Amino acid sequence: MPGFTLQGTGDTGRTETPAQVLDGLRREAAARLLPLLGDALSAERARLDAERRQITHDVRADEAIAEDLAGLSVLGADLIRHEQRWQKALADVFAAWPAPPVARTMDQFSLLSDDQLQAQLIGQPVAEALDRRFESVRDIIDRRLHSVSASMGYRQRPANPLAARFIVECFLQAFDVHDCGRRLRGALLKRHEALLDRHLGALYAWCNTRLAEAGYALAGDSDHSALVSSLGMPAEAAGPHGWDDGAAVASGAPSWQTGGARAPSPPRRMIDAPRGNLLRRHARTLRDGQAPDAGPVRSLRPEEFQAALSLLQAERSLPLPDAAHGVRIREGLYRVAGGLGIDRRQVAFAPEQDDAIALIGALFDLLAARHLLLPEARERLALLTLPYLHLALDDPQLFETSSPPSMQLLSLLMELWDGADPDDPASAELQAVAARASAAIVDGAHGDGRVFPAQLAQIDAVLGQQRRRAEAVERRTWQALRGRERLDAARRQAASDVARRLRDRAVLPAVAAFIDGEWRQALVQAWLREGAESDRYREVVSLGDALIEVDALAAGNGGSGVADRLLGLLPALRECCVQCGVDESATDAQLAGLVAEHASPTPRQVHAPTPLTGDGVDETPIESDTPPAALTFAEGQRFIQPSASGPARVLRLAWRSTLTGGCLLVNAAGAKELLLSPTALQARVADGRLLPRPLGGAVAVALQDMAERARSG
Repeated sequence: MPGFTLQGTGDTGRTETPAQVLDGLRREAAARLLPLLGDALSAERARLDAERRQITHDVRADEAIAEDLAGLSVLGADLIRHEQRWQKALADVFAAWPAPPVARTMDQFSLLSDDQLQAQLIGQPVAEALDRRFESVRDIIDRRLHSVSASMGYRQRPANPLAARFIVECFLQAFDVHDCGRRLRGALLKRHEALLDRHLGALYAWCNTRLAEAGYALAGDSDHSALVSSLGMPAEAAGPHGWDDGAAVASGAPSWQTGGARAPSPPRRMIDAPRGNLLRRHARTLRDGQAPDAGPVRSLRPEEFQAALSLLQAERSLPLPDAAHGVRIREGLYRVAGGLGIDRRQVAFAPEQDDAIALIGALFDLLAARHLLLPEARERLALLTLPYLHLALDDPQLFETSSPPSMQLLSLLMELWDGADPDDPASAELQAVAARASAAIVDGAHGDGRVFPAQLAQIDAVLGQQRRRAEAVERRTWQALRGRERLDAARRQAASDVARRLRDRAVLPAVAAFIDGEWRQALVQAWLREGAESDRYREVVSLGDALIEVDALAAGNGGSGVADRLLGLLPALRECCVQCGVDESATDAQLAGLVAEHASPTPRQVHAPTPLTGDGVDETPIESDTPPAALTFAEGQRFIQPSASGPARVLRLAWRSTLTGGCLLVNAAGAKELLLSPTALQARVADGRLLPRPLGGAVAVALQDMAERARSG
């Protein structure tokens, strides 16, 4: 059919039916997302445990946390049933597609149940936030699904069965209000949102690659009537404009600039790109402030610019290795244009071309300056400026906060290249992964956006197993450190309690032995198991105070009152001994000696408590707060440790102690490298021994800095 090319909308080359493709999407989504239900329960339990340890003198808050922890235990015991309900909800969405799932639809006169009302209140904001985060990559899948539904003869615009609103609904159906309270359900949804934020990108990238491999193209803006008629539908069914975002057809024949792929779709209105427009205006302002060049008589036409860009990218080299990226791009384009017979003295870049070169050059300059890159990585980064220059011209929203897959991939490449050690086998493996991904981008045809989500998925698959191994190692490391810190803190607190009661006080030897022995151990156990603010800890403290008071009464001739009070304490004293592991006969002997000393005139003396030595206990006081500057470093943040005599090392902040503020830094394998106080960490950052990397991604932070400079300039 002349005038347009069908991209995966016919039957030629297809080996699977749409139903088979959709079933594959459903099974992959279930495999990737189903484990997140249990992960959400674990994450919420960890959060509640941490919050409970920090609560002081708040009975209501403690009761609320205890109630939620009990609810989590019930949910965890019946997790298989909740997973089955989640799977059924997801299957219902796919079974109804391309129509929306009928089980959740309601007419305008229906009343919302309590469950539906709460689900709508807590689910809609989460779904909208996730939709905003993954808008770019999800839009690509939506447009491919338009092609799938068109091949099935569906006349209306379909919904994406993996859209955030359906995934959130499935989660809320798995844990309804009958399974857990409103507060716990909302908290679980927050944990689930954080997990989806980390996993949806990889799932969407995989789905996009799967649909592309199945032959379903992006929906375009032309010749929808031809597609409709090819499916045996009347042309009038398409309406005057087809779908709002176009049909599953791309206009135009293959050309040199697309490598046989579809021509780039028309860019969206510039008004939808506020940050990109700001950066372009700033670049043009800087350029207008320079001395005008009177030499050129015309601007490069778009086809001339694209031809030069394509040939330069095919050469795999840029001139002037030590120059800024923008200068290298311009010189390379002028050189190639000269080979096409275009005299650089007679032409200049058009304003939009110059804007794109300036922005891409500035972005890549920042990335290169802020990372420790090997020479090979620097040159690979420079070559990436060419395909990203094409993106800057084709996609006005490339520089927006929505972070399209192309920018996500660039951030991931910077992370892999940063601080690489060529002598380390694990680091060399990551460099090979990054080299393959960057080569695929440079080798890809202009306008083919499939390469970015495909490479994201491949890198994630390679790194997934390595990350899981490293996380398991670092989890064991920080759990051991946390256990040791808690034990040390409990021992310090118990030693302090013992010292306050025995310091400068003459007591009976049996009383001193009990306070410095079994009572001290009971304090440690109560602190570790229930915390220093718990009722159990207060009960143990009260027992020691009561024994000290009885001894003081006996020293002052308290008479029969001493015997009565001592007899009243014996059951609690016996229980304390048993809990500390003292056998029954030894307990009886110790209590008999205690009673005997109170009944007979036994000399009293000042007892020196046993010091905290010989077991690695740190006798320095627990830090009650941390320097404000240390709070800028969050768990998961990467650091580069440069070395003047060898390669740099990549470290990660795996854990921060809630007791001491200590910061555990691990290497790429998850093994412990440094355990620093917040002050020591801040000092190393200040003097350059550690170089922090932003959590938001290198590209996002660089674009944000560029925007701030543009606003201030």
